[in-house]
Amino acid sequence: MEDGEQKISKYSSGVSILIRLDQLWKDTHKHARSGVYKMWNEDLDCIWRELARDIDTKKFNDGKGDDGKTILGNKSKFNSFQGKLKKLGGFEDEGGEGFQSMKTTAVENREEQYQILMDKQLFLARLENDLGKGTTFGEGDEDDFE
Repeated sequence: MEDGEQKISKYSSGVSILIRLDQLWKDTHKHARSGVYKMWNEDLDCIWRELARDIDTKKFNDGKGDDGKTILGNKSKFNSFQGKLKKLGGFEDEGGEGFQSMKTTAVENREEQYQILMDKQLFLARLENDLGKGTTFGEGDEDDFE
């Protein structure tokens, strides 16, 4: 194979990626509703790994995409969620021990963790749409309805 020759698989993994993303989104909803924040966070991290690999670096050579967002900006935004969660400490998904209820600070932390995880999930859903893998059609799509 000559230097610089592009390797292209004869099989597309696009459908497999969408199936994995669909299952991960289902898991996020299940874990959020169950109050298992640790797993919810891990699901969101998996979604990030699926999406981040498809950010087209050639499109962003000047550091800016069509809407002015940078690749580093998306990574920084994603990392900011993790930083906020670390400041709150670990997830206390088990609740109180025995008949004891959770301490007030633990309840407050969980409420804040919930808000951060919701924001993280919304960020990823919007990124998924920006990458053309989500629910939003772009201008000029053949499937647009008038």
